[in-house]
Amino acid sequence: MTHKIWRVAALAAAATLLLGGTALAVWEYGRGSIVSTNWGRMEMNVRDTQGRMVTWKVARNCEVKFEDQTEKFPNPKLSDLKAPMYVHYTFEQMDGTNTIIAVIVKEVGFDAAKGGPGIEQEAVVTNLDVNIGHIEVVLEPASRTTFEVDPKGELVGIQKGDRVKILIDKRDGREVVTKVTKVGEGPRP
Repeated sequence: MTHKIWRVAALAAAATLLLGGTALAVWEYGRGSIVSTNWGRMEMNVRDTQGRMVTWKVARNCEVKFEDQTEKFPNPKLSDLKAPMYVHYTFEQMDGTNTIIAVIVKEVGFDAAKGGPGIEQEAVVTNLDVNIGHIEVVLEPASRTTFEVDPKGELVGIQKGDRVKILIDKRDGREVVTKVTKVGEGPRP
């Protein structure tokens, strides 16, 4: 009889170890406004309800749902999340880190049909044409991309090799750079 008890205890311990990460997971909830996202690092900065800025890890398979302007986000995904959206999120501890596993957008905070406030990224300028308003940059992690710049005046003073922050907006389904700022400089007048 003692042998049977040990076998049952061993099986229970093995099941606990195997299922512990999922079966015994404790979900917690938070809410706040998105300040910025970095999908290369799978991170999202959120200003919580106490006014604190918190950087969260985000699971690659994070569920995204919109309760505001749902018709403008028919297939919601992580790349749709941007500042200043007000969100409710669910997180759990994964590998010792609190990680967001689900996001519900309660308030978009801008007219999504016009593209919104955009995504800011750092890049290095590899080529540009001020006359037609195009800039070619290398974004992190090392992907070369060419963008239309509107207004063209954002390219004044920018040169090949400059490290810049670009603000990328979506307009009619295409990405357009609406602001270019050299890194280390304040905003231009």
